[in-house]
Amino acid sequence: MMLNDVIRTRRQALGLTQEGLAERLGVSAPAVNKWEKAIHYPDITLLPALARVLGVDLNTLLSFQEDITEREIGLFLNRIYETAGAEGLAAAFALARDKLREFPNSDLLAYSLAGLLEGLVLMSPNAEEQGARDAWTEEIDALYERGAASADPKVREWACTTLAGRCIGRGNLDRAQSLLAQLSDTHREKRTLTAALRRKEGRTGEAWELLERELMDQAHSIQTTLLHLLELALEEEDQGRARILSDTACQAGAILGLMDYAALSAPFQLAAAEQDGPKALELLARMLHSLALPWDTGRLYPHIPPKEGEQDSRRTLIRAILDETARDPDCTFLRAEPGWPELLARYQTEN
Repeated sequence: MMLNDVIRTRRQALGLTQEGLAERLGVSAPAVNKWEKAIHYPDITLLPALARVLGVDLNTLLSFQEDITEREIGLFLNRIYETAGAEGLAAAFALARDKLREFPNSDLLAYSLAGLLEGLVLMSPNAEEQGARDAWTEEIDALYERGAASADPKVREWACTTLAGRCIGRGNLDRAQSLLAQLSDTHREKRTLTAALRRKEGRTGEAWELLERELMDQAHSIQTTLLHLLELALEEEDQGRARILSDTACQAGAILGLMDYAALSAPFQLAAAEQDGPKALELLARMLHSLALPWDTGRLYPHIPPKEGEQDSRRTLIRAILDETARDPDCTFLRAEPGWPELLARYQTEN
């Protein structure tokens, strides 16, 4: 907060009137009023006494804090939004500039303001403000660029992501590529942004593969989450919820083109929890069969090439599943099924 804001908020928090504060400091009430309106400032000799009366140290009184907090940024963004609605975008930008001068080292403030101001400019219906849009856009770009160079890795990654999307939209493809290169490979938006860039470059085959891989990863993530939810339902002995989750996982796997090994994992887990031997054995046989065959990616994932050595990896997985099932005491019910020896012999022979 600025000095005038500190004086006003602390005075009000202490229940003092302007006259009461003035009396304690030996000044007039109009002088305090001018301090709080930032028309004039207290004499430097009054600052220690003023800080003591207000119950703050001089650093707080003079706003010598190192940075603005996230909460304060949020409150200030609300003020920017309200100012834009009441007084127009020019006033909102002026207010933002003042705050940036007050906290020149806050990259988070700069990035947050860039996002809000960009949205306000895009939504503004005021024809009179159209002429200022280019200047405002340059100002917003500068704030994003500042974020992209930030020492704060979180702000830097956010800004690089936003700038990359803006550069792709404007056709500045080299700049977009350099920004995307700064993002970690695990960044949630890197793949989709790279696909958008490849489309702009005319490399549509690569764009297809990137987006198909994104869809596949999201599909497997959904399955994993449903499995965790199923485990929770089973722990709470909520069989009705467990069955809903199992059915949902099976349907989602089929819709999203996953192999039976993934799509049937939840139904198998439910059958195992219910010690339903025939059902569990049937599902396990289908899951192993899907691993033994090349995965048909043609419906949703035709641009994803098979991995080198993929079948060897699957054979290793089949052996691991069978070995674990053969040893696991919780699978005794499954090994008691008449079809278990045949299933075990079939894959032991094939592998």
